[in-house]
Amino acid sequence: MSHRFRVLDELEQELARAVTAGPAQRRTGRARRLWAAVPAVITLLITATIALAATGVILTGSPVPAPAHRSAVSGAGLPLPGRSRLLPLRVEDPEGGLPWGMRVVQTTRGLVCVQIGRVQNGMLGELGIDGAYHDDGRFHPVGPGVLPTYAGGATEGGVTSERGSCVLADGDVTGEGEAWGSAVAAEFNSVSQNAAFSLGRRLAPPRDARNISYGILGPHAVAVSYREGGSIRTEPVVPGVGAYLIVQRATGRPAPEGHGEAPGTDTPGQGPGTTGVLTTITYEDHGHICENGYDARTGATDATEHACPPPPAYPADLRVTPPGSFVRTPAVTLRVEHGTVTAAEVSFSAPFAVTSAAEGYTVWDRTCNRAQGGGVAPLGLAVLDRNVAAGATVNLTVADPFAARCAGSPATFELLYLSSGPDAKRSYGRAPGELLIGTALVRLPAGERAAAPARRRPAR
Repeated sequence: MSHRFRVLDELEQELARAVTAGPAQRRTGRARRLWAAVPAVITLLITATIALAATGVILTGSPVPAPAHRSAVSGAGLPLPGRSRLLPLRVEDPEGGLPWGMRVVQTTRGLVCVQIGRVQNGMLGELGIDGAYHDDGRFHPVGPGVLPTYAGGATEGGVTSERGSCVLADGDVTGEGEAWGSAVAAEFNSVSQNAAFSLGRRLAPPRDARNISYGILGPHAVAVSYREGGSIRTEPVVPGVGAYLIVQRATGRPAPEGHGEAPGTDTPGQGPGTTGVLTTITYEDHGHICENGYDARTGATDATEHACPPPPAYPADLRVTPPGSFVRTPAVTLRVEHGTVTAAEVSFSAPFAVTSAAEGYTVWDRTCNRAQGGGVAPLGLAVLDRNVAAGATVNLTVADPFAARCAGSPATFELLYLSSGPDAKRSYGRAPGELLIGTALVRLPAGERAAAPARRRPAR
């Protein structure tokens, strides 16, 4: 805190002590001098407050603490020391005040994660308004250790781990390096001006909400175009990382707070779909400019003047047909509560090590996911979201293995090893990086009931 702010705080404290002092104390020379100075102090405080508001400078409060129980080998991991960067993006808020900004943070699990907040004196932070920090009106700095937790995570053993808006990276992207392999275009709906994403709880709905679109698109991205009222605006992205940030006032009827993402790769023609107000992503492709107008919400490809080329065919020599020795039958134990099958515990020996977020295992209930329709969440999905050694025993929990609409039908569990990168193998007919390593046919025991399918929850 600067000397000017410290003096103002001390004056304010002295004034408060003088006002609350007893009669005997007020008769002292020090009290009389303080009372004589009250008009000047009040004038100084009012003048300083007006000046601070006009310049967008806010008194600094306590820093935001990093969440407890984080692990270097699970979820997003922990921030790598010295591998964070506050990007040069400064976006004005529709009502003025401190600008919005973005920091990228590299983690122990090979990810680059995004932090969004307000910026003051080269620091990213959150504001004590709209119910945050007891409405103290101060700026609360956010350090690199406060990783975002506003996106869906993965489940292992019934525990959900939040990963936030993170993409795979190679090398140091916090300096002059570049992101690679994956990208994300994301949005917040109806969030508060306080930027208090780290609180991890819902506050009262803001009276004047914001819609925020942001993303990191990789080294090939050049610019993004988006809707601003009735017109289309184009802004350059941060070179190397391909970062962009758009802050707009939420219009129309108040909507629930939400968060959505359109993941993809950083390759022209394979980039993420546009989301929110974003309409077009412009890339540089071998000296030529091309555009990706894919709409993630509708699945349609929007017409562009210079469409990016289609993605290349997946190399045939990276297909594994048949999976052969990788396929095993994992052990499956059903969890029954009061006559209802609520979960299935899947246990197996990991044939491959998991050393970063670029690798992992998942159990997919193919039968129920193929049968389920709108109005229910995807069924029977479990993901390993931590590092494991090759040969280690892994236990995953599949919730509701027998959906109500699939009751009485066997559940077909498929165990997949997932990996990213240019040499990722796959089983025939699978997406790149999906290797089938196990299957199990699980039947609903006689006399037991299937749990009702979970209802789809709004995106956070």
